[in-house]
Amino acid sequence: MNVANAYNQCGINTPAPHQRGAWDALSRGQSIILRAPTGSGKTEAVVLPFLAFGGQSLAARLIYALPLRSLANQIVRRIEDYAPKLGSKPASFQVRLQHGEKPESVLFAADAVVATIDQVVTSYACTPLTLPVRHGNIPAGAVMSSFLVFDEMHLFDPELGLQATRLMCERLHRLGMPYAVLSATLPDSVVEFWQDNLGAEVIEADGEFVQRQVTVEWRDLHLNADEVKKALGQVHRILVVCNTVDQAVALYRQVASDAQTQGYACNLLHSRFLPEDRKRKEDWVAQHFGKEAAVDTKALLVATQVVGVGLDISADLLLTEVAPVDALIQRAGRVARWGGTGKVLVYDVESAAPYNRELVGKTKEVLQKESGCVLDWPTAKRWVNQVLNEPYRRILHESNAYEQVVAQLSRAAFEGSRSQAEAAVREINTVEVTLHSDPQRLGRDVLRLPTLSVHIGVAKKWVEEAKRANIQVWRVEVDRNPSDAQASVSLKLVSNAEDITIGDRLVFPPSLLGYSPDEGLQQAPNGQDFQPQSGQACQPLSSALRREGWIDHSVQVADAIEQILQQEQHAVSALAYLLSVPKDEIKKAAKLAALLHDLGKLNAEWQREAGISGAASPQDLLAHTDAREYVRFPPHATVSAYALWLAIIVDGGALPRLLAKAVCFAIAHHHSVRAKEVPAYKFHPKWKDAVKQALQKCGLNGTLNLNHITPSQPSPTDLREQFPPMECERLYTAYVLLSRWLRLADRIATGGPNAVLHYENWFGRL
Repeated sequence: MNVANAYNQCGINTPAPHQRGAWDALSRGQSIILRAPTGSGKTEAVVLPFLAFGGQSLAARLIYALPLRSLANQIVRRIEDYAPKLGSKPASFQVRLQHGEKPESVLFAADAVVATIDQVVTSYACTPLTLPVRHGNIPAGAVMSSFLVFDEMHLFDPELGLQATRLMCERLHRLGMPYAVLSATLPDSVVEFWQDNLGAEVIEADGEFVQRQVTVEWRDLHLNADEVKKALGQVHRILVVCNTVDQAVALYRQVASDAQTQGYACNLLHSRFLPEDRKRKEDWVAQHFGKEAAVDTKALLVATQVVGVGLDISADLLLTEVAPVDALIQRAGRVARWGGTGKVLVYDVESAAPYNRELVGKTKEVLQKESGCVLDWPTAKRWVNQVLNEPYRRILHESNAYEQVVAQLSRAAFEGSRSQAEAAVREINTVEVTLHSDPQRLGRDVLRLPTLSVHIGVAKKWVEEAKRANIQVWRVEVDRNPSDAQASVSLKLVSNAEDITIGDRLVFPPSLLGYSPDEGLQQAPNGQDFQPQSGQACQPLSSALRREGWIDHSVQVADAIEQILQQEQHAVSALAYLLSVPKDEIKKAAKLAALLHDLGKLNAEWQREAGISGAASPQDLLAHTDAREYVRFPPHATVSAYALWLAIIVDGGALPRLLAKAVCFAIAHHHSVRAKEVPAYKFHPKWKDAVKQALQKCGLNGTLNLNHITPSQPSPTDLREQFPPMECERLYTAYVLLSRWLRLADRIATGGPNAVLHYENWFGRL
């Protein structure tokens, strides 16, 4: 399939030069950094090659990382629209969302996963935000075995999210796994750094995607209602962008009536709307500012930065508060978007918050100097470089921001700390807020209350005001018990603002906060309780376990992992390249991990609890019983790793040392990441015969000296090492890949080929 045919099949007449360049590079398995104007088809430039080459020059799975949830839905729709048109993917091809509001692919098992950047980074650190952390090594392995796309990278915090992205791109580059970075407003210093150090080929648009002329003028006053009212009647479609939600709401209230009197349809859009109301508003925006809007449509939209990216809309006039130059250019990209002429008026602000004061000040200087100029593509790049090139150069070349982020992610990975991991992504952090006067009576249904993302600083302010008014605020805590089968839910009173951490789900009473479908979540009394969302009640995860012999189960997991490795050929080859070993060594390591992951179940005590006597034959030893009541059974995963440690790491020689250590970590953590406690144990008298038979059935006979396995440990102890440090790149990469393959194979062997999808669907309903 050539590039022109692919684009034609997707309804695009002629691919732009930068789209052709991206197609060519990705078809060769080359990582790219693509810089092109807003609305120039950057998404198509990476999605269409993935649909054409995924599983060939690119990995078979796409993870599309975005800075904002609001961008995700439309990306999913576009991938779903293009996939059948190209005809290169099977009917079973799955596209799923993965963020806090829509956790549809918590294991990153779908063919294409559209996720927020914090989901991707925290998953790589084995501390996923919406999945129990004990499962964290499953999505971590997906991050290193997928085609990763980082879109709108200019919105990543340069000292946090950008550095975390740098870490993943650096490691993907050394693995030989292609990735893509997309933006309209990255300065040269970032583009050159990715080219020189991270193996990315630069793809650059050579001009505007359409013929448009947008002038930008500086206004030496603050954006106010009078300025908006003066614009009424001058043009048909007016967009007003404020830097904060409170300012947008206040301004909307002041101008809506006048605008409606003059025949303008009016609306307000910001980040604090429930999904159904936001969807309704975005549909309104598309109707009045989209491609299908009537030419004579008169409309006024007051919004925040949420319109700066992602919405395919066009206005005749933009009135905006000053913001960093990249944010301003994104906002200006919504003016005369499909051609023609337009104007942008930029207003001063009293405070730069929530933006960086230095960047806002430099942007203001550029605008004052060049007020009245036409904002074309060369001008946009020049402005970006004038304001951002040197700050980004210092961050990339002179600061220790990268080292700090790597250290923080490594610490988060070792400790299993979600808050530390997400704090390495963005400084502006959020919590989930919902409204109910008596959440305790809801029980598990409290999870079904709709939530809104709110800046943690705003939430802390609300908590302090609740404390002064003697009003109770609750935190919802989920999944504190160790069983996969049932998610535990509890409520804890929040006494102080310091008790709140990022990612918390907070329940405020409507006596403090109110919600309006027109204006969103506001601090206002006499609100209404949110109601649990309707839908199928989530039942405990059904068990597929049945009485199963240890030999049979071990062989079935080994067979399942072989099938997974066939699908993961890119990652297998990449890991072999990184470790400088033959691919067969990677396959042998994965197969040994699969075959021996339940070695600890050959503990005589474990078998005794399963009803197996000391005189039983090797074929009688069990891996599973008919029930799932394993609480009384001794732990087995850490026993497996402890018993194997000397055999394959110290005395064995079955595998290269680093790969052998990764196998032991993967086995130790195949039920719970960071498990470390090893109980006293003594293997069943027939353990060695069972292992021999399993090895023989899988063609691994003679690969392991069973005399070096440690068959007993008289007293409780800990694993010799608890967790592979993230700084040890080769070990950590081998660990997350082997862990993912093993845990998926274990699920498939136990629950059938749809077991992984079944779990994701179940979890998404929680």
